[in-house]
Amino acid sequence: MFRLFWLSTLLIASSAFPANAPAMRSPDAILGDYVKAVGGLDAVDRLTSRETLGELHRGPKVTFYWQKPNLVLSMTKKEREGYDGTRGWILTKKRKIKKMARGAELPIEMDANPLRFVHIRDFYSELDPAPAEEIDGEKMEVILAPNNIATTKLYFDAATHLLRRVEGNGEVSAYFTNTVEFLDYQAVDGVKLPFHILHSTTEPGGESADLRIKTITHNIHLQPEIFSKPIPGQAVMGGKR
Repeated sequence: MFRLFWLSTLLIASSAFPANAPAMRSPDAILGDYVKAVGGLDAVDRLTSRETLGELHRGPKVTFYWQKPNLVLSMTKKEREGYDGTRGWILTKKRKIKKMARGAELPIEMDANPLRFVHIRDFYSELDPAPAEEIDGEKMEVILAPNNIATTKLYFDAATHLLRRVEGNGEVSAYFTNTVEFLDYQAVDGVKLPFHILHSTTEPGGESADLRIKTITHNIHLQPEIFSKPIPGQAVMGGKR
């Protein structure tokens, strides 16, 4: 009786884990290949600031400024959004200053600095492997990063090792998933950056965005105050001054 039970258990286990099933690679191995693919840690860390000029599909032209480590500013003719490393703010077209909702700085930070995930362990304390998946028929290696509420899911192209998609569930809301797609990587100053970034959300009425990058310039001089919450009537409108 015991032998039959042991054999049946062995058969169940072998069917659940087929011999030809590929082993999941560790997050460190996946991230190591990603860092190499974008140009290497030294090349990324040499970049201290960035100006990105782009255009939103059916929307305005937009300029992003990023200053190491995580200061960001997004500017259009009508509105500015900034994050000073602690809090986010919005300057509306009517010159009203509003507080940015918690986590709402993440989309502009990913647009201004898509290489932030080179240092992913600075903002996710735990990383777990997950089974491979496919996007548009291409194999992706997957890393799960638990956040304060749920889990952020990162997809890395198994062929190029570049970051392809980030699905944030719990970053901003426990109920909706915000997705960012990184496409059309091009080399700039020794690193590879996406020149096409797509934002989408499952939140009803939530906004999506289709950003096409035109030019990227690194290591420019920026005024630190452009990232700070403006004082009414004293807003600094320029970036490079």
